[in-house]
Amino acid sequence: MNPPGAESAFDGPRASRPPGPGGASPESLIAAADIGRELSADGELEPRLRGALRVLDRRLGAGRSVLYTVAEDRTGLRIAAAHGVDPDAFTGRLGSGVAGRVAATGQPIVVPVLRHDPMALSELRDTTKWTDPGWNLVAVPVSSRGVSTGVLCAYFRHRDPGGFGERLAALEVVAGLVERASRRDRKREGPDPPEAPAPPSVDAQFEYANMVGESAVMRQIYEQISQVARTNATALLRGESGTGKELVARAIHQNSPRASHPFVKVNCAALPESLFESELFGHERGAFTGAHSRKKGRFELAQGGTLFLDEMGELPLTTQAKLLRVLQFREFERLGGTETLKTDVRIIAATNADMEGAVEAGTFREDLYYRINIFTITVPSLRERRADIPALAEYFMRKFSKEHGRKIVRISSSAMDLLCRQPWAGNVRELENVIERAVVVCNGATISETHFPEAFRTASTGPEKLTLAQAVERLERQMIEEALQGEGGSMAAAARVLGTTERVVRYKIRKLRIDPSRFR
Repeated sequence: MNPPGAESAFDGPRASRPPGPGGASPESLIAAADIGRELSADGELEPRLRGALRVLDRRLGAGRSVLYTVAEDRTGLRIAAAHGVDPDAFTGRLGSGVAGRVAATGQPIVVPVLRHDPMALSELRDTTKWTDPGWNLVAVPVSSRGVSTGVLCAYFRHRDPGGFGERLAALEVVAGLVERASRRDRKREGPDPPEAPAPPSVDAQFEYANMVGESAVMRQIYEQISQVARTNATALLRGESGTGKELVARAIHQNSPRASHPFVKVNCAALPESLFESELFGHERGAFTGAHSRKKGRFELAQGGTLFLDEMGELPLTTQAKLLRVLQFREFERLGGTETLKTDVRIIAATNADMEGAVEAGTFREDLYYRINIFTITVPSLRERRADIPALAEYFMRKFSKEHGRKIVRISSSAMDLLCRQPWAGNVRELENVIERAVVVCNGATISETHFPEAFRTASTGPEKLTLAQAVERLERQMIEEALQGEGGSMAAAARVLGTTERVVRYKIRKLRIDPSRFR
C-alpha cells in the first residue's frame, strides 16, 4: 500500500492538473513580471535563467528549482540552471522520472509528498536530503510549437493542497517566459528544434516510472517495483495473462544494480519437458543423442543479471527439484557433466496459475513455492485499472501509427467510451491488438468506432447506468473536444461552433479538465 500522504495528482490518465483553485494571485503576477525582466536583460542566457529561479524562491517559495533542456538528439536531459541545490544531485533522462516524463508527454506533474513518490525519487542521486515530509514538487513542460524543449521543476517545502493549482498556473506562465527567452537565444545560434519529438528509446519503455498508467493501483505497483529492485530478493509476479508481467519483470531488472547485465527469459509453458533441464542448465557434448557440442544454459547466459521464468507453474516436478537446489546453494551442473558451476543470478518468476492449488494437488513443490514467494507483486487486470485505458489506448495509437506509417492523431470520444466499457478478458494485450487493427484500417486522422471489429462493437457489456449529471458531463466533454479538434484547439472558434461564449467554454474546460493544447 502507498504510505499515508503519498497521493498522486493524477486521479486518472487525463487528470494532469491537481485539484484546487486555479488562476494567478497578485504575488504570482509580480513574480512573472520580475522573471520577465530577468530574462529580457542582456548577456548570456544561463545567468538570466538562474536569476529567474531565484525570483521563484523569493516570490513563490520554491526553495529548490531545476531547469532542464532536452538534448538535441532527444535522448536525454541537460540541466541548464539550478537554484538552492547542486545540479549534480539530479539525473535526467527523457522518459525517466518526473522531469523525463513531463518532457516526453508534454503534461505537467504534481507530487504532493516527494519522499513517498518512487517516480520523483528515481531521479535524485541522494534521497537523504529530501526526507522532510514538507517537500513537494510541481513540474511543467517548456514547449515550442507543441514540442517539449525543456522542463521546469520547482520544489516547495510546505504542504498546502489548495495551493497546488495556483503554483501550477504560475509556473506555466514562467515556462512560457523561459521558452521565449530561449527561442531568442537560439535564433542567434541556429534553427529551431524539429517539429515532432522522437519517442523514448526501447530501454526507456521498461523504466518503471515510464510504464503507462497513473491509476492508484498502478502507482502501488511502481512503489513495489522500487522496493524490490534495490535488492536481490526473488520476486513472484502474479496476474492474468496479458496484464504485463514481463514488463514488470524488465522494470525490476532495469532499475536494479544488475541492469548492465543480461535479462534472460524462459517461457516454461513453451518448452517440452525433455528439453527443460538442458535449456536451464546447459549440457555437455554427448550428454544425449544430438548433443554434438557443449551448450550453455540460461543460468550461465544470465550470469550477473536476471533470469525471468514465465509461466513457472508449468515447470515439471523433476526440474523443480533441481531449480530448488540452485536457489538454495547457487550452484548447478550441466546435463551430462560433473563440474559444479556457481551462479549469480536473480530469479523473477511469473504465473497466472493457482499456485496454492497446485501445491495442494502435488503438482508444484511446496518448498519451491515458499522459496520463490519472497516478494509477490500482483499485476492488476485491465478491468481493475479502467482509469488507465485512455492513456494506454493513446500510447498504442502513437506506437502503431509510427510502425505502420500512418498519421493518426487522436481517438474519438465515442470510440474511447467504447474502449472504457469493454470487459477486456485479454487485458492489455487484447487492447493493444484492437488498437493496432484500428490503426491499420483507419485512413484518416481519427480512430472512430467503425474502425473496431464488428464483434467488438456489438459485444454485450451490460447497460451502463449513468446519472443525469454524468450523462450531461459526458455529452459536454464529447462536444467540446470535437469542437476543439475541428478548430485546432482554439477556444474562441470552438465557442462559435458550439453557439456559446468563450467564457462558458473556458469554464467548462477547467471543470472537465480538458487540455486544449492536445488539439493544436
